[in-house]
Amino acid sequence: MFEKIKSDDLINGFIKEQCCENNVSVTFDDKIEKDSILIIKVDDYYNSLGLEKTPPSPDCLILVKCMDGGYGLHIVELKNITSAKRFDVDNLVKKFQTCLDDFVSDRFSKYLYIDYKTVKLYFISNIDIYSRDLGLKLEVLINYKLKYNGKSYLVRPNMPTPSIKPCY
Repeated sequence: MFEKIKSDDLINGFIKEQCCENNVSVTFDDKIEKDSILIIKVDDYYNSLGLEKTPPSPDCLILVKCMDGGYGLHIVELKNITSAKRFDVDNLVKKFQTCLDDFVSDRFSKYLYIDYKTVKLYFISNIDIYSRDLGLKLEVLINYKLKYNGKSYLVRPNMPTPSIKPCY
């Protein structure tokens, strides 16, 4: 799959070495080999299209080759904010939906629309997710279910810099 994506001129310019934006990023567990990771900057892709109305999209789509075969899908939105009051839940949900419904299931379905071993949606910010008072917006977000390929997934809030774990 990785070689096919890398050879596609519509997407290969958006493959990056890391998922980092606004001084917020993700890392990878040491057990994951570098050639088992593919990072696509989804937001850069949509912004490059020059559409009249660019759909909201997440920062990164990360594919990880699983240790026992298959792939894991990680969609990541990075925000350098310290308060749950400083983001729009509807916009954030639309970012993940755009990625799942349009980017994965339509535009690049020939590569990406598969049955993944794991699908994880990450909202990474400086918000203290362990605080008793997360704020109503963050509560709504973590209870919102997004659908992909007949299954439901929850957005996981994380503090910087979470480490993506291997899949099996």
